[in-house]
This record gives sequence, C-alpha cells and structure tokens, in this order.
Amino acid sequence: MNSLEVNFRVEDHVLAKTLDLAYGIQVESIHFIPMGDSAYSYGVNCSNGDRFYLKLFDHHNDRQRMSMERLSHYLPLTWEMFHQRLFQNITYPIKNRSGDFSTTCNAFTVVLFNYIHGESLADAYPFSNEILESIAKSVAALHRITPNIDKSLVRTESFDISFECDLEKCISLLESTVTFDNLSKQSLREHVLPKKEQIYVLLNFVRKLRLAAISDNHEYVLCHGDMWGGNLIRHDNVLFVIDWESALIAPLEFDLIGYIGEEFDVFFSAYEQHTGKSVALDLDLLRFYAYRHHLRNLTNWLLNILYRNTENAQNENDLEMILYHCMNRWDQIEPMLKEVEANLRKRSGGCLSSIIDDK
Repeated sequence: MNSLEVNFRVEDHVLAKTLDLAYGIQVESIHFIPMGDSAYSYGVNCSNGDRFYLKLFDHHNDRQRMSMERLSHYLPLTWEMFHQRLFQNITYPIKNRSGDFSTTCNAFTVVLFNYIHGESLADAYPFSNEILESIAKSVAALHRITPNIDKSLVRTESFDISFECDLEKCISLLESTVTFDNLSKQSLREHVLPKKEQIYVLLNFVRKLRLAAISDNHEYVLCHGDMWGGNLIRHDNVLFVIDWESALIAPLEFDLIGYIGEEFDVFFSAYEQHTGKSVALDLDLLRFYAYRHHLRNLTNWLLNILYRNTENAQNENDLEMILYHCMNRWDQIEPMLKEVEANLRKRSGGCLSSIIDDK
C-alpha cells in the first residue's frame, strides 16, 4: 500500500488545540494512520465519543501542496453530494467555525472529515464476486448522478501528463555521476536504469494515446478516479467510498481501469446492469489510463526518494512501491486488456479499434 510511514512533526497536543479552536471539538486522542501520500492521515477521538478522520497537508511538501490545490474542488463536491442525498456513502468535510472546509496554520492545512466505521478493502484482494458487484454498483450509481451535480465544482479531464518532465529529470539524475549517500538511492539507480528504455517507450506511447483521447468524443461522467480497495470501506455489507481527491468529469473508463483482467466480466456485467444500458468502451482510453497511472506513480516515488524524503523508512517504503507495485506490473497491462477485448467482442460481436499495433 502506498503510504506515508513517518508522522508529520507536530505534537499531538498542538494539533488537538488547533482542532479545538477551529472546530470546537474536545479532542481526547489523536493517532497517526500510515496511509496514502497526498496528506498525513489521523484518527481523532473526542471526549464525547465522536470520531473524525483528519488530513494534514504539509506546506513544505510539493506533492502535498499540489493536493491542496484540489481541495477547492472535491471538498464542496462531496459536501453537496452528501447533503443533497445524491451519493451518501462517502467521506465529506466538516465545516469549521468560520464555515470553511479547511483550516490553515503556519506550516500546514487540516481538513476534518466524518469517520466511517468498517474494514478497508486494501487487503481484500483478490476481490470476491460479491465485492466486485458491490463496487460496480457504486460506480454506476456515481456515474448516474452526473446530471444532478454542479459541474463548476469539479475539474474536467484534460488527460494530463505533466509529470513527464519530472520523470525525465529523475532519470537524468540517476544516469548522472552523482554519488548517492544512502542505500535506497543506490538501489533505486540499480533497479530503474535497466528499465530506462522501456520507460521512455511507454512514455512516448502515453503521449500518443493522449493525442487520440483528446481528439475523440467521449461520454463524460462524474468519476471518483481512484476506486481501489484502499479507498473503499465495508461496514455491515454496505460499501463506502473515501478519498475523492482524484474526482473528475471524465470518460467512464477512468473509473473502470482498476477492474480490467480476470475480474472484468463480473465487474462490467454488474456495472451495465446497474447503469441500465449497454455500455461501449474505448480500449485505448483504458490503455492510456493504465500506463499513465503507473508512470505517474513511478514519477511520484522517484521524486520522493531523490528529492523529498528525509527519513530512510519512507525511502524504503517508496522503493518497495516502485519494485513491487509499479515496474513489475507493466508487462501485465496488455494481457489484461486482451482479456477485456475478448470479453467485449463476445458481448458485441463487433469490431474494436486500437492503436496498440503502432506502439
């Protein structure tokens, strides 16, 4: 699981006082939760029994500053979705005493969310058919509310690949004669440089897929954008969706990319059933989202190890993510997409176009 292993350097009592002043809650205890890397996560227990989930954004971390830029979009969106009863099994922000969704201090910004009881599905892979069908039902329900949301609250898909410059910068540093002073950076060089040619082939392919995506017409829906098990909580057989930072008005393929491969038939059948119609998919959009996902994650972890991290524990975690949750998965993408293609051909009996042969 991608996670921040090291807590932000702020005393619990300072954080508790900040929350008391901003939200009027009496904090009894705060515990750090090592999950995600776009912000530091905490569980907050109050003296009256209330519980909250807290995100803390470090102003000195460029990755977290980028995440802060998205707050103005997904916080009002999730507030509206919950309070207008459009989609209620979600995390939504708690307003502070000033009526704002976030609270900024000198070195950090915090956002307080409702706490969802239950079990994360992060470690529930491979998903059972029951879980797959439940997720597909939630995705379909989310897509169906698109006409009812305020589109001004949500970013629209631009097929962004702005990470490409940072990726090239990191590869150049690894190629340089710079002597690294720790084992994680040395190991990074040893494992990533042999993949350099493949990285650049995939990056150029993503650029080509992006041009095709921009030029084509697609149906755009409200997408969560990161519907993996770590952002899903199950309680009494009810599914809750958390962490809406990646929410976009985008082609529906954006929310389906995590379910290609062997599980696709079960997932997509349930999705179509709950959508109430037959759905056409663009294989090259799935391809774009799959490769972009891995290259963007690779870039983020490279930046962490080479420039951001100050603790060896975090370096070790990020290196593990690169080796066992990123580079080892690239060669699985095309076989999984071929399974999707075979499934779609069987359903439609038609022809499917793709630019894969030009890769």
